[in-house]
Amino acid sequence: MFLAVHASVGALAGNAVNGPVAAFAMGFISHFFADMVPHGDEHMYEGYKSGNKVFRAFLYVGLDALATVILIAVFFLKQDFFSPLNVAIGIVGGLLPDLLVGLFEVVKPKRRTWLNRKLSWFHGFHMANHHFLIKHARHEKDIPFRYGLLMQGVVLSVLVKMIL
Repeated sequence: MFLAVHASVGALAGNAVNGPVAAFAMGFISHFFADMVPHGDEHMYEGYKSGNKVFRAFLYVGLDALATVILIAVFFLKQDFFSPLNVAIGIVGGLLPDLLVGLFEVVKPKRRTWLNRKLSWFHGFHMANHHFLIKHARHEKDIPFRYGLLMQGVVLSVLVKMIL
C-alpha cells in the first residue's frame, strides 16, 4: 500500500480520536487493515528480496515517500485540524509498521537478540497481513500491479477528499 494511503488513514484516525495515545494506536492499527487489501506490489517486494529489482524497489519507495511528505505538508497547510498533534501522531502510527519492516529489511539482523527476534516476528506478522485477503479468497498471487496502482490511486483520492 502506498505510504501516502497509510499516512492519510493515520491522519483521519488521529483527527477522529481525542488524545495522542489513541491517535497513535488508531493510526498503527489502521495500517494492518489497509494492508489486508490486495494492492499489487508483491512482485516488487519479491524482486527486492531476490536481488533482481533492488533499484526499482528503492525508486518506488523513494517516490512514494516524497509524495507522502508533500501530501502531509498539503494537509497541514490546507486543513485546520481540531488537534494537529493528534493528526501528526496518527500519521506516525500509520507509517511506523512500514518503517519497522524497512529497518528489518535494510539491517537484516543476524544475531538472535531480543530486539532482532521482535523485529523478525513483526516482519512476519506484517507480511501475513498483506496476504490475508488473498489467501482467504484462495488466490495464489497478488492482483496485477496496474490494478493495484489504480485501486490505491482511487482510495488515496477518496481519503484526500475526506481530509481536505
